[in-house]
Amino acid sequence: MSRSKDNSRLRVPGASKSSSRPGSRLRTSRNPSLSSLSYIPFGPEELINPDAPVSEEVAELLQEFVHPHRHESEQTLVQEAADEVCADDEIDTAKQPLDLPWWKRPSPWWFLVLIIISSVAAGATMAPRVSVYTRLACDTYKPEYSRVGRNPDNLTLLSPHANNMSSVVPSGGMASTPPSDRDWALCASDPVVQAAVAKLSLVIAASTGILGCITTTMWASLSDRYGRVRIAGISTIGILVTELGFLLVYNFPNSVPGGIWFLVLGPIIDGLLGGIGAVSSAIHAYLTDCTEPSSRSRIFSLFMGLLFAGISIGPTLGSLTINLTGNIISVFYISFCTYLILCLFLWVVIPESLTKAQRAEARRLHAEDSARLAIARSKGGLLTWLGRPFDFLRPLALFYPMVIDDSASKKRRDWSLLLLVAGCGCTGSLIGGLTYKMQYMSSVFGWTAAEIGYWSSSVGASRAIHLTLVLPLLTKLFQPKPSAIMLPIEPLEPLRPETASSESLAPQETAPPPHQPHSPHFDLVIARCSLLLEISSYILMAFTRTGGLFTFFGIMSSLGAGYGPAISSVASTLYATRGGKEMGKLFGAMSVIQTLSSQVLGPTIFAFTYMATVAIFPPAIFFVSAGVLSVAFILFLFIRLPKMPQEASDVDVEDPLANHPTLRREETLTDVEEVLIVVDDEDRGKKVTP
Repeated sequence: MSRSKDNSRLRVPGASKSSSRPGSRLRTSRNPSLSSLSYIPFGPEELINPDAPVSEEVAELLQEFVHPHRHESEQTLVQEAADEVCADDEIDTAKQPLDLPWWKRPSPWWFLVLIIISSVAAGATMAPRVSVYTRLACDTYKPEYSRVGRNPDNLTLLSPHANNMSSVVPSGGMASTPPSDRDWALCASDPVVQAAVAKLSLVIAASTGILGCITTTMWASLSDRYGRVRIAGISTIGILVTELGFLLVYNFPNSVPGGIWFLVLGPIIDGLLGGIGAVSSAIHAYLTDCTEPSSRSRIFSLFMGLLFAGISIGPTLGSLTINLTGNIISVFYISFCTYLILCLFLWVVIPESLTKAQRAEARRLHAEDSARLAIARSKGGLLTWLGRPFDFLRPLALFYPMVIDDSASKKRRDWSLLLLVAGCGCTGSLIGGLTYKMQYMSSVFGWTAAEIGYWSSSVGASRAIHLTLVLPLLTKLFQPKPSAIMLPIEPLEPLRPETASSESLAPQETAPPPHQPHSPHFDLVIARCSLLLEISSYILMAFTRTGGLFTFFGIMSSLGAGYGPAISSVASTLYATRGGKEMGKLFGAMSVIQTLSSQVLGPTIFAFTYMATVAIFPPAIFFVSAGVLSVAFILFLFIRLPKMPQEASDVDVEDPLANHPTLRREETLTDVEEVLIVVDDEDRGKKVTP
């Protein structure tokens, strides 16, 4: 049989890997575009918050961290092999000069060691930060509560139920609780103070989020031209300035300009320098540069596992530190020193992963692209130049409904991908509500920063356990198992489902897949069930008045973390049915939606809700959360997945795409993961011969 250059490739169902981006599917591109950010969460809120969606890549990397397995060469991504053939320097990037001493050689272990330290520091300051915001707001808006002076111990020695004033003053008239604790309890539950803290948190989150959306891609691109470590070091300065400003405002609230609003300066600088998104992108690219494709999945699973471990342990260590020192600000001094050491390591110790020649070549290519873009924009007029700040929204055009032809020769629009992305935006917005939920815990349950830290650790740990143990077990037990396809033995024998006689085949005649194929319909069911579980949890949390039940329902809500991996699989399937080949573009566009919803839209919605209802009905934020998730659930009900070839009983196995209305053969059969049969275009329709 003759072979042409443009061969169509036929993937036999059941004998290939899933199309839903397995754990070994990692980008080999050294350009850390916004799509790279889908692999590494932006901040600790996305790991601890039970509502924060976790991508399919993150979930599978965590599963591999707990259950490591060896990656054979044939299990690596086909796209990686193609990229390496097209760009041989990709392979050379991972090969480091052996004649250099170990401290001058780029290695993923540099960041694997640092990530556990930095993640612990980030997790340790989450809950105490809200408590300090509350105390600063008390001093500013309700100074009458601060008549006993500024004592940091008051923030940590408060009884969990000190807001119940009926049990504070005994019949003898002497206060059994120190006046400072009583004043703090009254001030922490004051609606004016709670609204002020919500407003301050909103401005801080919006400053970092909006500026980060605009600048992260720019800083990520600069890492190609000037080095990963240098850009990561510059972006870390923003985090360091934020922590320094926090300490200055705490110690000198009446001396710094603007009072507590001086806290906004640090996040503004952080956003201008790219923030945690730019740091994550640079680290992602550094790890890619320093690892071979065969070991890359293991390195990223180790990185993600250490990140989750640090974020889960951090709140507990922070709470223990507060209890041991009796001073809440001690956690922030430790955090500041940690970030300072990390920044010095980035600038002085860690070697660069890109050579000077690679950076020079990247600068040359960027100069050529910039020249072409300038010429194109000069012909576009004023509107083209005015639209430059919104270039980061260009990837969203990917979700525009496409016109397709169904089997009845009628044209219709496919809205499924747009509905899915809109639902992802709804769920992503819940990340912005974590700060206000911590305020609720402090106000209603009287929890201290240490107790909120214990709550955060328990929720984060249960979420990680669900992603690494429970979800894989449920998937293995309940996922539909399509019948395998046996390759032909005789020249004229067609493909047929596997029978009992297949056991007698020689090993070279069968190709058992290393991974069970995913069913996108099953993934969509998991996503819907996860949303229902979270909706129920939030409704129950709104009616809960005891801390124990509130923690239980919080852990229950974290069990809905299976939504993220499932919806990523569904998105990749919908994108492929529309002829999409570059999954990086899809997840890059989804990361834009994720950033806008979690760092801009979400904090705005929950801040205004909490400010408006804290005086009359504080649990309203949980009903808003349930309502947002309900909107996402309704949108997902209207998603229509194409009928997969293995699910179509009336389709000939030799041509599984014959009756598929939305698939084009040439467009959908180029991103296959295992090539079993090659059929020439001119021989299409003929029987396959070995």
